[in-house]
Amino acid sequence: MRRIFEWIGGFALIAFSFYFTDRVSLLVANKSDLMQEIKAVSKDYEEEPIDAVINVTDNSIIPGKFGRSVNSQESYLEMHDFGKFNENYLIYDYIKPKKSLEDNKDKYILSGNPKNRYISLILMPNEQLEKYLTGANILFNLVTSDSKEMTENIEIINGTKTKEEFNTMNSKLDNDKKLCLKGESMEPLCKKNDYYLLDPKLTLNNTNLIEIKNSLAPGSIILISSSVKLENLKLILNEIEFKDLEIVHISKLINEKESS
Repeated sequence: MRRIFEWIGGFALIAFSFYFTDRVSLLVANKSDLMQEIKAVSKDYEEEPIDAVINVTDNSIIPGKFGRSVNSQESYLEMHDFGKFNENYLIYDYIKPKKSLEDNKDKYILSGNPKNRYISLILMPNEQLEKYLTGANILFNLVTSDSKEMTENIEIINGTKTKEEFNTMNSKLDNDKKLCLKGESMEPLCKKNDYYLLDPKLTLNNTNLIEIKNSLAPGSIILISSSVKLENLKLILNEIEFKDLEIVHISKLINEKESS
């Protein structure tokens, strides 16, 4: 029995030593010049959360944005080895908005958050346009029923037409890349499997080029019809470049933690 008490006492002493050492280390860190600098600039990097915009009439949503605050202790640990402040090593705690896409996946996403200068392309099946975008290394989303491995610049949208095809594709997708398109995907299965539902406000065809060019804005999702001619797509790409918008995959466009 005495030996048991000795062991317990030994373990308690070790635990207290770790706790004491940790508290002393934290006290030293808080007094360091690096920690003081991190705390002094923290407010410059903090952001308030932005609620998603929800329209109950058409069951639509435009994603919000997570807020963020600087985690000074974790940031200090990241920068400690360098011995000086570097904003690239700041660590953040994220603050979820009260109205978030993550709590409203049953609603249709019209666009991304306009606070980011992102834009996304959704391509309906068209081999010529797919080949051009791939060759030019332009990111896009492809509506497809083919669950084969895609190239890095292609992110797929589940356009399968049978339950078996859907389940096969579903098993290969990461949660943040489970995307369905209104009118092209099996919506009951999409909702059951917690997919993001897309209903882009802009659809490019060969007769509305000027309208689409004028409507391009941060957050836009452009659905490119199968009949679109390559020269018309190139004109839209030129306009995107002119407006200094970055083309990204849908998963990045709608990610509420993203910032550009």
